[in-house]
Formats: sequence, C-alpha cells, structure tokens
Amino acid sequence: KLEQRTQLTAQLEATQEDEQATDEWLAVIRDYAQLEELDRPTLLRLVKRIEVGEKYEIAGETHRDIKIYYNFVGYVEL
Repeated sequence: KLEQRTQLTAQLEATQEDEQATDEWLAVIRDYAQLEELDRPTLLRLVKRIEVGEKYEIAGETHRDIKIYYNFVGYVEL
C-alpha cells in the first residue's frame, strides 16, 4: 500500500505541475493574442526550440517536417 500511495502521490504532483505549466503558457499566449508580427524577443519567450526535418518528396512535391516546441508545454501537434 505504501508503494501504491507513493506512486499515486507522484502522479498527482506531476499532473499539478503540468496544469501549472499550461496555465502559465496560456497567460503568455493571451499577451500575444493580437500579435501581427513576430519579433525575436517574442519568439524567445514563446518557443523553446524548432526542429526542421530533412526534405522528402511525395507525388512530386517537396515536403519538410517542422516541429515547434513551446516553452511550458513542449510540442503541440496541430
């Protein structure tokens, strides 16, 4: 029982941390709801990293996978 309680407590703490990070991210995003132009300071505040994949072709068209990892919430698949 102690092991199960410890595990459940850890899961609860992780969920609370995720919720807090999401709330912080939403607060930051609200600041930029009317953003018309992305400048460097804004990019640095919102984005943790950007991964650009190799080029590949499908049906004669060139494609490239791009993943944006945001601060607080990580990668958000659109």
